[in-house]
Amino acid sequence: MGFLDYAWSVSFQKDNTKVKIRQDSALTQPTLALDNFGFTITLPTAQFLENDQILFLGQKFPSTTSGKSRVGRLFRATVLHLTTHTLSPFSRDRIVPKQSDSIVEAFARSLINDTFVNAYLLAWYPDRFVDIAYANTLAFQKIKASERIFTNSTRLMTALLTKLNNGSIKGSLGKEEEQAGIQISKMLADLKENSFLASIAGEQIDLDKLFDEKVEELKSILEPFGPFLEAPSFRHTESIGRCSIYSEAEVQGGEDFEGLFIQSIEALGGALPVVDSIEQCWRPEQEAEALQAFNSDQYQRQREEKIISKITPYVGWTRFKSVSFPEEDYTQYLRARNLVQGASRRLLDILRSAFNYLDEDPRQEMGQLDLAAVIQSLASNKPATDVFTLDEYLKPSFAWSLVFDVSSSMQVRGEYGRALAIAVAEAAKELMTDPTSWTFFGFSDRFYILKDSTESYSKRVRARIGGLKFEGLTYIPDAVHMAGKMLAKRFEEQRVLIVISDGWPYGYPNMPLALKESVDDLLRKGVIVIGIGVETNRMSNFFHLHASVYTQKDLVNKFGAVYANASSKALET
Repeated sequence: MGFLDYAWSVSFQKDNTKVKIRQDSALTQPTLALDNFGFTITLPTAQFLENDQILFLGQKFPSTTSGKSRVGRLFRATVLHLTTHTLSPFSRDRIVPKQSDSIVEAFARSLINDTFVNAYLLAWYPDRFVDIAYANTLAFQKIKASERIFTNSTRLMTALLTKLNNGSIKGSLGKEEEQAGIQISKMLADLKENSFLASIAGEQIDLDKLFDEKVEELKSILEPFGPFLEAPSFRHTESIGRCSIYSEAEVQGGEDFEGLFIQSIEALGGALPVVDSIEQCWRPEQEAEALQAFNSDQYQRQREEKIISKITPYVGWTRFKSVSFPEEDYTQYLRARNLVQGASRRLLDILRSAFNYLDEDPRQEMGQLDLAAVIQSLASNKPATDVFTLDEYLKPSFAWSLVFDVSSSMQVRGEYGRALAIAVAEAAKELMTDPTSWTFFGFSDRFYILKDSTESYSKRVRARIGGLKFEGLTYIPDAVHMAGKMLAKRFEEQRVLIVISDGWPYGYPNMPLALKESVDDLLRKGVIVIGIGVETNRMSNFFHLHASVYTQKDLVNKFGAVYANASSKALET
């Protein structure tokens, strides 16, 4: 269980198709965005520094068991906060600030949304406040004192953040700022107690209308303190704009962390569990899960590096710019898979007919005695001689390699193409009972490893399929050459290369000729090469065996027929 799996186990949102959870090593703060289906949450990754420290969300921790557990608490707080947003009763465009929003409006929307998040947690999951309060306390320690923030608007907004989430202000405010802060704090407390908690309890309230009214009320209080240059936020919450309120200096041990932690829990409306020390607020299994996420991700990185080192030598024969694993996006995989529901099962039924499981009839007149057949023969008084079976069944061996075009030319039909690739991959998973007998790659002007022969068709592999981006040039000849070269070295009786593309090679001169040479070379080596055209018949220009797929029925009937015929002919020779 890596950090992405850990995020899903922690998440309050259990609908994998409504929310997409991703990771991006370039981020320093999580983001929450709208997409065509729901929300996309992008989380930063923990970075291991050279001085045996871990950097996560601007905080540094020792790379010890204790340090990793503390990162786990901060990670859980981030996931809990962001996924609670996706359960909000407000319309989607109110949950995420629009690009057209002014800084003050984005901040006002964020305050109201965060107030609902805290109300929801208080109503249903008050025990989770220990992670939220832990993250709030770390943020409070890193935030600059009010006297060191020189813009009036930023100083007031920062004070509001800490007052609402930590129960106090770091430093002091001017008289007018203090009065505005008190007014806003009272307004949000009333909104939480009398509206949000009442709504969660079942009272009928027009929350969208209330949301808009409160945004305007907040803006009217804040606007006299402009200009607005940035929108402050805690680093474990979603970014809403530029934020410079944190000190980069290391936090010294002078502040009372335990006192600040208790104060934050109380400000959120929770209560500290009855424990001897705050370290006992977290169950041992929670700490163990964080360690498991670290260890799993580290092991997976090592494994992927080993796979890349094995495949990289083949790149020398091609023009590919790189060999890598795509980012993981399991939600996009599920969304694409829904486009061809049932296609993989129907395709599997057709493909199975091509597998001649038994080279000989198992009923024989010599071999190993079949006792059940003997007893039946005696009981029926019908003598029989075919009561023997062979010692073993002879089965042909198969190896497949799937190659999927993810270049820019596939953008128009990309999701449908992804769905077709998923249908073929899932049929291969059922058809090839040995996971080492098939591989799956993606290509543009780069080569992507989706499933190596050393891997099973796991959730991680599915997430890689979902994480593919349709961009770059179309090096079909190089993909056929590279995947085919690996496939041709296998010793199975029947080897099949399946290319899924729109049939538009592009990127360097004489590509059609290069593609023909690559295909012909594999045919001479006894490899069956099949081209699946995604809503196009252009694959017929380059592949002797091809299928133009416009519908699920085409995939099942046309590709299924092409493969069945090619397979049966190959077994006859």
